[in-house]
Amino acid sequence: MINCILDFDPGVDDAAALFAIKNSKNLKLLALSSVNGNVSIEHTTRNMQCLAKLLDINVPMGKGQEVPLVREPYFASAHGNDGIAGLRDMIESEDLGELSSENSVTMMHEIIQKSTEKITIIAVGPLTNIALLLRTFPEDKEKIEQISIMGGSITRGNVTSLSEFNFFVDPEAAKIVFESGVKIIMAGLNVTQKASIPDEQIQFLDKIGTKTAKFAHKILEYYTSNDAGIHDPCSVIVLDNPEVFETEDMYIKIDTQNDETRGMSYRDLIKEENGEFNCKVITEIDIDKFREILMQALTE
Repeated sequence: MINCILDFDPGVDDAAALFAIKNSKNLKLLALSSVNGNVSIEHTTRNMQCLAKLLDINVPMGKGQEVPLVREPYFASAHGNDGIAGLRDMIESEDLGELSSENSVTMMHEIIQKSTEKITIIAVGPLTNIALLLRTFPEDKEKIEQISIMGGSITRGNVTSLSEFNFFVDPEAAKIVFESGVKIIMAGLNVTQKASIPDEQIQFLDKIGTKTAKFAHKILEYYTSNDAGIHDPCSVIVLDNPEVFETEDMYIKIDTQNDETRGMSYRDLIKEENGEFNCKVITEIDIDKFREILMQALTE
């Protein structure tokens, strides 16, 4: 069993990642943490609470950082004005789980320190919370098994030609995490852009009749109309079903300049030639297996 914390900025594909965790028999979810990213922290936090209610998930929930470490917020239009395709009313409730009295960074620290087993962090938004956790509580590093990250790319970007959204939003945070020495699995755009579901499978969700499947149908129908990959579940499924992916050891660096390279992730080939690596990067995906696993999660 993998004990995990999900740090996310829901987000349509973030919601799909939570569906995948809920359906997993190998992942034990310990907490949820929101972060500013696709939309504002107020939206991502409310979405987190609504999704937890929808999926009957009862774990501590923490509100995270509302701005990147040193930058102004930068939002993504692909997720709609509320982050979940303008459809939060479908899952809104007056009976939502309460937020932790602590901010999510402190909440994660306390959970990590109390755990008798190492914890995996699944981080599928900007890495602001995770960078603060590692900087504020460096003693947590030895109790973190790994960080499974959706972010970056070893090919093209989606905000600039070189930079992926999550790393573009907070490149300083990404740099801190990749230099932390903690084991990392990186699911970048080079693979996640291929993580799609055909329209006929999305339409099938509407026929199932459950509230969860109908919600999944609506948000994915909206999101995939923009030709977007369903990125974030990759960082979940690689833990639960590693055979779906191929990975390669690499040494990844993050650019923190202010021009087109802001947030760019790139390989340090000199370090690699010297046998130095700081993460495993997903390089290939078995798309049929990915779709089978994700569809099962969305329909149960």
